[in-house]
Amino acid sequence: MDIHNSKYVCPKDIVSEHDKLVKRRNDEIRREDNERKKAQAIENERIYKEQKGKFFGISFTDGIIQVHVLSSVHDFIEEAEIMHHCVFSNSYYLKENSLILSATIEGKRIETIEVSLKTLKVVQSRGVCNKNTEYHEQIINLVNQNMGMIQKCLVA
Repeated sequence: MDIHNSKYVCPKDIVSEHDKLVKRRNDEIRREDNERKKAQAIENERIYKEQKGKFFGISFTDGIIQVHVLSSVHDFIEEAEIMHHCVFSNSYYLKENSLILSATIEGKRIETIEVSLKTLKVVQSRGVCNKNTEYHEQIINLVNQNMGMIQKCLVA
């Protein structure tokens, strides 16, 4: 701002002018941060596809619940927003020995599942806000019954 301009040096309402300028700067910072995140997401997408690409396309169902591997960083963002948990913010897509799946019923997300690629066990399965759903045990059993599909991809 021009410090010789009285509009900025002595505004009529200094509090609201201050708040307006702080908001403008915060918006700039947010835009810059979003640009950095987009660039990082592109790089993370490449890494994720290299690490987990062999698992893409894995899906199975018991007739009610459908489970599939999250196949992009964008899927992690959507999963985190809808399920209100940290699967994106904690960068689970970069965890080398972890595979993340999503359980749905009629297209609606029910739980997010983490499988250890070292032990081939379900590490966790969480619904909205990290709570278990009425389908929790059914989901874990379904994943365990189909763990062979994941194992085949590991050895391939």
